[in-house]
Amino acid sequence: MPRTLRLTLTLLGALAAIYALVVTWRKNERAAGLDFYIYFVASQLPARADVDNIYAPEVQERVGEEYYERALRSGSELRIYDAKRRRRLDNVSSPFLYTTFRWVSRNYERALTQDHVLLLAAFVAGVLLLARRVGVSWAAALFLLAALLLWYRGFEADLRVGNVNSLQLFACAAMLWAPPLAAGAILGALLAFKPNLLAVALLLAFARIATREFHRLRIEIAGGAIGGAFAFVAASINFHSPRVWLQWIAAANQFWHRIPTRLERNVTPALALFEKHGTAPSYAIAFVLFAIACAAIWRGRRADDPLVVGIGILIYLLSAPVVWLHYMVLVVPVAIALLRWRVTGAIALLALAMIAEVPFERLTQVPAANVEAMLIAPALFALYVCAIVRLSQRDPAAA
Repeated sequence: MPRTLRLTLTLLGALAAIYALVVTWRKNERAAGLDFYIYFVASQLPARADVDNIYAPEVQERVGEEYYERALRSGSELRIYDAKRRRRLDNVSSPFLYTTFRWVSRNYERALTQDHVLLLAAFVAGVLLLARRVGVSWAAALFLLAALLLWYRGFEADLRVGNVNSLQLFACAAMLWAPPLAAGAILGALLAFKPNLLAVALLLAFARIATREFHRLRIEIAGGAIGGAFAFVAASINFHSPRVWLQWIAAANQFWHRIPTRLERNVTPALALFEKHGTAPSYAIAFVLFAIACAAIWRGRRADDPLVVGIGILIYLLSAPVVWLHYMVLVVPVAIALLRWRVTGAIALLALAMIAEVPFERLTQVPAANVEAMLIAPALFALYVCAIVRLSQRDPAAA
């Protein structure tokens, strides 16, 4: 491509991304924070002598009502709105996740703005870092970023509820750029932050064994131990006792066995199976998908960390009993990794468009909420198949 044309396209991509940023901010600047409200409250509880276990049902009832009264006295419409929806807290996240939110303002509206800025910055940086990691041009990366900001319902959901999937996206991107020790530390801390990426760690370890990178594996394990230990100690100090981790495990186990319905926007592909048989099939699905991924890695015998990370994420999204729409932010890494090849790149873009929902609504004039599971499930499966096929090839030629 001529240099002038490349620069022109890059400039146009930058302008498109800036426009998308402005539109996204204006649209969501005053969005409420259904999930962020829990982080906001939970991050303030360690200093309280009357709270021994933030995960206890009694504490969640009592503190939820107390902070609802505080919201009423604050006069903030946003705080009252979120507090009313969370009159009973739903503390199921890890102690380390709550610890990382200690820095936000005690003024709720200011804290919510801080969170919006953080999520937006993390998503932008994550997408660009991932794109450049796999060799996508700046122009293509910027146009993709603009499209995701404007039309990708998964990111919009993450921003509007104030969840942490964009932070996980950025952490995955940073991990893929980092040297082995730092990459391991990031992943170790990330698992303590939210353990839904466990399959990523296991697949990366298997990939190192398959490619006989034992020295690198040892360094990454050491880094993982450092990152995990840091998270464990930081949360233990914050909550004044390591016992908080045991309390969290009990609460997380109860959450895992909840099965929200489609009406509650649970988009997990195998929901009908879970509703009939409970959460047991989740383990079987994850095992099968993991075994297929290991076979592909063993056959390909090459290092392709972006694909491995993306497949690890997909294993969770395809097997978990609860998958919210904002979890679709985590589809972005594998989709970007597949852009390196023409056929899989086209499929990846189509899958993103299906998950995005906005293109479907504009084409059909039908609300996507009624059929979103039927859009998301085949898209996730197509991405998984494409990633497995490419990972199993020893030296696929990139487009």
